[in-house]
Amino acid sequence: MIDMKRILPLLLVLLLLPLFGVRADDSEQPMQQGDKGEEVVRVQTRLFDLGYYTYKPTGSYQTVTRSAVVAYQVSGGLMSDGTVGSETMQSLFQRGAKRIDFRAAIPLSFTTQGTIKEKGDAVPWETVKAKLVPNEPYRIRNAATGEDVTFLFVSGENHAEMTLPTRTTAERIAAGSTLTGWLGSANSFYKCAVLLELDGQWIAASMQWDGDAHVCVYLQGSRSHVLGLPDEEHAANIRKASN
Repeated sequence: MIDMKRILPLLLVLLLLPLFGVRADDSEQPMQQGDKGEEVVRVQTRLFDLGYYTYKPTGSYQTVTRSAVVAYQVSGGLMSDGTVGSETMQSLFQRGAKRIDFRAAIPLSFTTQGTIKEKGDAVPWETVKAKLVPNEPYRIRNAATGEDVTFLFVSGENHAEMTLPTRTTAERIAAGSTLTGWLGSANSFYKCAVLLELDGQWIAASMQWDGDAHVCVYLQGSRSHVLGLPDEEHAANIRKASN
């Protein structure tokens, strides 16, 4: 004879297990602005594939990534809160994920820099880093045109982070115009071969500008913000600018 007093509690547990599973998933925090890591790279890469994110994946969930997420959510009829919860994540990676409508102009990662005319020495980043002094000015020269712009070194772990010195509005606009001419755009993913002057020596480098006052300068062996990985486009520029 079946003992129902023993069977009923077991059946109750089996019936409740799916509910506990749903609650566990729902309790996970959505990906949001300020987050960093491999999962952010994964989402940025998928958004890039679908046409919503037009920059290199950085691994850092900031304003541009949030805008891309919102655009995807709107196109897919999802709640457009700019965070990547379970619903958005599932939608992003399903086979039928909605691609962005065709655009007449799609930004590409290129520079209008011409033939390299000036070259410098290829010096390892670790050697250069040991000599750079925070808040000191350094000249950056366009390896194709020979034009110079002076920046202040701020800091740098993987590469040199620099900024325009405090200047008048007119001087800042002029510097911005020069850099736009170097790169052909104010987009932050455009790069060009340059030379860094250090202790009277010109060193082969590659720069990337954020369109405002911040510049990233890569030297031989520098790594990117994307999980500390090397950047082949910068590396190619450094090779072009090397003696």
